[in-house]
Amino acid sequence: MPALFKHFWIMFIVVTIANGLIWKSRSKKYIAEKPDLKDGYDSLIKGWFIYGNIPWIIMGIGMVTGLTNDMFDFFNPRQLNPMVIIFFLSIIMLWIMGSYWIYFDGGAEKLVNHPGMFTQTEKGNEKFEIMKVKLMWGLGILGGIFGFIMMWNMNFPPEAFRH
Repeated sequence: MPALFKHFWIMFIVVTIANGLIWKSRSKKYIAEKPDLKDGYDSLIKGWFIYGNIPWIIMGIGMVTGLTNDMFDFFNPRQLNPMVIIFFLSIIMLWIMGSYWIYFDGGAEKLVNHPGMFTQTEKGNEKFEIMKVKLMWGLGILGGIFGFIMMWNMNFPPEAFRH
């Protein structure tokens, strides 16, 4: 089996970190214009690095310890592998926490007020941008739920991909 399938989780961590670094780079121009945004950017980017990597770290633990064979086990949650279940639960918890933050704790507003990663806010259009962030988050969650349902209902044969 190619090492890529056994260590695919590392690529996800690298991509998550790269996206955070791009966001940090983009934030410099906004911080130069409004230095009081620095702490907000720092907290958003730190949160991205931490929370964005939780599922991939769980996936990596499963693969490194041998509790999962490779990335294909994660496409077949019906096998009820404990690490795969923990992986899915971590994503659900991140969705719950993220939804609370976006809709009830000012997260959408914070993202709009700290553009560069998810939004490119134009002055005077903040309410529309906040609505867009909330709508996109909701659509993303619905897409994720659809993906989960598909994985739980399909009969994915991981063995077919391991040869």
